[in-house]
Amino acid sequence: MSPEEVLNELGKQGILSPEQQSLLADYEQKKPVSIHWELRSMLYVGITALSAGLGYLIYANFDQIGHGSLLLAMTAGCVASLVYAWLNRPGWSTTMVTDRAAFTDYALLLFCLLFLTLEGYAQYQYTLFGTRYGLATLLPALLFLPLAYRFDHRGVLAIALVALISWVGVTVRPLNLYLKTNFFAQPTVLSAIGLSLLLIGVALALERRSIKAHFTYTYLTTAGNLLLIALLGGLFNFREQRLLYALALLVTCVGFDLYARYERRTKPDRVAGSFLFLLMATVYGYIGLTFLFFTYFHPTNWGDGWYYWYFILTGIALIAYLIRQLTGSRQTA
Repeated sequence: MSPEEVLNELGKQGILSPEQQSLLADYEQKKPVSIHWELRSMLYVGITALSAGLGYLIYANFDQIGHGSLLLAMTAGCVASLVYAWLNRPGWSTTMVTDRAAFTDYALLLFCLLFLTLEGYAQYQYTLFGTRYGLATLLPALLFLPLAYRFDHRGVLAIALVALISWVGVTVRPLNLYLKTNFFAQPTVLSAIGLSLLLIGVALALERRSIKAHFTYTYLTTAGNLLLIALLGGLFNFREQRLLYALALLVTCVGFDLYARYERRTKPDRVAGSFLFLLMATVYGYIGLTFLFFTYFHPTNWGDGWYYWYFILTGIALIAYLIRQLTGSRQTA
């Protein structure tokens, strides 16, 4: 309910006098509005745009600027950003850190993006890692993970997890094979499933021990999407194990659905996050169900229009289910 509706209801019940209701309504209309998150979002977008602009500048003008100058400038930017962030680092805590210096988060994010640009440029120009592409993705993961925990930075944690996932993928299936063959090979799918389950297990274990419990959302969204995509890849590509992948996909979707309900019931402040897990379970499950339906029932052979009715009816059911869950979560909150 909106503040106006609450005040009207309290006025009808006689809890508030008309004067009190008028004063409170006037306060609700004139009170300051926080733009904290809007400013933070603009700063993050600005840092990302700065990193992208530097990358384009390097790509377009590296022959005129000179390799040594570019490396020196990027190295200086990395060092300056990290030194500023470290000198203004927040105190260590296993819970969420709220007292931190201004611009520390942005300096750390800028360091990470500049480091990735520097590493990529050094590999491209000087083949720093040779053909050992896994090292190029493992190094950021090993560097960013401890920084994410020390600075309590979920954005850096997400970058570290993506680098770790890339390292496992490149290690299991070298880059040249990705470019020549199907991405969803059996070793790739199994390694993605194993890594995602490991990350989910680590996240839940750390949350249970109250160690950076607010990182669980980042872990589950990153590893959860990886797990669901890998299961869909197995479902699409491996006919012999199709039913096994379908069962695993069903269990995973049900698990995320139950976890979303648990989060909504026990942690009302995480309603938006719980709805995302519900959306993941619903959308990925719908994709898998649709694939199985068209694979085994062949509705295109039933006559013109049957498959249209499938998408219309199931789409309506899907949207109605999500709306019902969303309105239910709002009432609970």
